[in-house]
Amino acid sequence: MKLKLNNWVRVTVLLSFLALLLIIKPNTIKAAQSESKPNGITELKANTKYEYDLNGDGKTEEVLYKLTTNDDKYTVTLKLYINDKLCLTRTSHGFDYTINICDLNKDDNYLDLYGSARMESDCISDSFFTQYNGEKLINLIKFQPEKIYKKFNAARYSLGKIDGNGKFTLVTDTPIYSNAIGCYYCNVPYQIKDNKISKISANTYTLAKFSKDYTYKAKKSFSVYSTVGGKKVVYTVKKNDKVTFDQIYVTKAGKVYCRIINNKGIKGWIKSDQEGLFMNTPAWG
Repeated sequence: MKLKLNNWVRVTVLLSFLALLLIIKPNTIKAAQSESKPNGITELKANTKYEYDLNGDGKTEEVLYKLTTNDDKYTVTLKLYINDKLCLTRTSHGFDYTINICDLNKDDNYLDLYGSARMESDCISDSFFTQYNGEKLINLIKFQPEKIYKKFNAARYSLGKIDGNGKFTLVTDTPIYSNAIGCYYCNVPYQIKDNKISKISANTYTLAKFSKDYTYKAKKSFSVYSTVGGKKVVYTVKKNDKVTFDQIYVTKAGKVYCRIINNKGIKGWIKSDQEGLFMNTPAWG
């Protein structure tokens, strides 16, 4: 009798567990109330449902996007659904779209959806920002960084940091090629205001973490100067010395300088167009 009772309890527990699995929606990620706004920038995965309060009304919306590729035309089509309603269809050259959610401006009560399409060599073929007002998408902005910073290359980039006041950075792959340091990743600042994206005027641009951490080994001796375009030598890098870089400086005339740091932490500047300084400059296609 005791054995039969134990078996009955086990069966009851198993059936209850299976019933619970049927109630829970598959592939759904629900944001808790304290997480209804994303922490920084959150990448959403295709074919997965997410729940966020997109328009600050205290109610969460269900966000889902699906992708379809056309191998013959080499295109990818994005379909964005909110609360099971198709809100956006977008087709671009390439093989993938990614949606990120963030809060560019914490005072406007809207979360922002950022979409980008990738093609060969991870180049970006399309990118945009948009918001949702509870009924439809609003403030759809096509983002074309190459037209904003006309002197910069912007073939490959990703959304970097946001400040919550409309300012954000793009981690941009080699906006201006450097003969001295080769390829690098750089933080380029932008501002979104009144549904327009503009550049933030600056001369100095900070390298992204990968490039700041990259160690160069000197191929020959060369001088390092105390200021941009200056003539005062602050120290000399000798052959086989190891150094790093943390910034580039672009003058109004378009000349580029790189800030170098030696193993003692002393900083200085060199011209970006100098060739053959290092044995191991990063290079990628």
